[in-house]
Amino acid sequence: MKKISALALLLGCALVAGSPARAQDTPTPSGLTAEQTAAIDAIGRRSVDERGAPSVEIAVTKNGAIVYQKGFGLRNVEDAVPPDAQTRYPIGSNTKQFTAASILLLQDDGKLNVDDRLAKYLPDIPHANEVTLRNLLMHTGGYAEFTEIETFDELGSRPATPAQVVAPVVKLPLGFKPGSKRQYSNTGYMLLQMVVERLSGTSYADFLQRRIFTPLGMSSTYVRDSDDTKSDVATEYTNFALGPWEHAMHLDYTWFGGAGAIISNAADLAKWNAGLDGGKLLSPRSLREMQTPVKVPGIFPDYGFALNISKLPNGHHMISHGGNTTGAATQDARFPDDRLAIIVLSNSGHYSYTSAVSAIYEVLVPSAGASPAPKKSPAAKAPPLPAGANASMVRAAEAWLDAAIGGHVDMAKLRPDFRARMTHEHVAALRALGAYGKPRYTVAAFDRRAPTSSLVFMVTAGSRQMAYVYSLDDDGSVAGAGVVPRIDFAPAAAGK
Repeated sequence: MKKISALALLLGCALVAGSPARAQDTPTPSGLTAEQTAAIDAIGRRSVDERGAPSVEIAVTKNGAIVYQKGFGLRNVEDAVPPDAQTRYPIGSNTKQFTAASILLLQDDGKLNVDDRLAKYLPDIPHANEVTLRNLLMHTGGYAEFTEIETFDELGSRPATPAQVVAPVVKLPLGFKPGSKRQYSNTGYMLLQMVVERLSGTSYADFLQRRIFTPLGMSSTYVRDSDDTKSDVATEYTNFALGPWEHAMHLDYTWFGGAGAIISNAADLAKWNAGLDGGKLLSPRSLREMQTPVKVPGIFPDYGFALNISKLPNGHHMISHGGNTTGAATQDARFPDDRLAIIVLSNSGHYSYTSAVSAIYEVLVPSAGASPAPKKSPAAKAPPLPAGANASMVRAAEAWLDAAIGGHVDMAKLRPDFRARMTHEHVAALRALGAYGKPRYTVAAFDRRAPTSSLVFMVTAGSRQMAYVYSLDDDGSVAGAGVVPRIDFAPAAAGK
């Protein structure tokens, strides 16, 4: 959430690539070969060693049963505590799967229809007569994003009700005609939480416990609504550029709610996947609606209800969602054609979970029929800019990071909340990037959430690969900028 949003979308929406076939050794009793186990181990170790996250938990299920689960690194850096099989992590926007399922459970109960107008249940919400529950489920409602308001850092540090969370933005004009465009919306899922609570007569947390967690045996999963101190929950961290790990910015979890407040672990998410796909939760009609992609213009065109549905280069399907908080990043990916699921949990908000899942999938499903992407010739033209991006913003973004690496950050041009976070240590971390050489930029994605536009770049500087997010408000102030390491897992995944 917050300024990691554009990067989170990039991390969560990429396709898993196919890989060339390679020799396999004899499967172990777990169902994986020794070679596969070693390759996944290497992905976990590199995640930590190359500063992707302080700790990472990886789990693989086959036919619904866990065949691989292992933790790497430290779930608490200060006390040097490693993760174990019971370690719980914030799952961020993977929470949205549970919110969508809650709406569909109420539909199965006959209490609503996803094509109902929001006004039927929340008549006091502005624009509710224009927006349907389906629009909110599919991020096509057009409401402004509450995580982008300038005072979010201050407001988000204190507890709030869902109505208080959305109040500053729902009164603003809709960004587009509902249904015409897809723009990722935490606001929409907070409104869905309010619908669940209104129709069930219970809190969102109690509804999930009674209708989902308990029936599926998810005994380690809960909705965080305060600063709990449970010892088996991983501490959330962040880092600026390639600087040291530091505690993530404090945000009260009441601001995450139905958009991102669930805490869980790999074993429970495996139960969730098996229960949902096994028809233990929803009616066939509702499950089909949840898992049917509808193409709508936007950064992630193939989306159902809180699920990305992708077709891979090998022809198989991937059903997934990513989740980011300011100090955690996760992905829950199912591959129904292969009867596999891959769950990756980490305690860094910038961990490249899609790259990790891609590498793990390539270990498990070598794709002889998938050809590697052709190499670009030196004379190849630069790829076109993503829709919505413009050349002047690209130049400004590149110039900003070049200047920061050169030791100059114009604090007067930073939005006040970003200026407050730009400490001397962060300025020094940006300047330290100069040791790797002059950066080369490739634009990867553009995200617009009024009043903020964000560009994501892939950056190469010497031997380092990094992702760079630059966010600019309509008034010309720099709303956020961050650089995080990228890890190329392919050599480890191929056993090289």
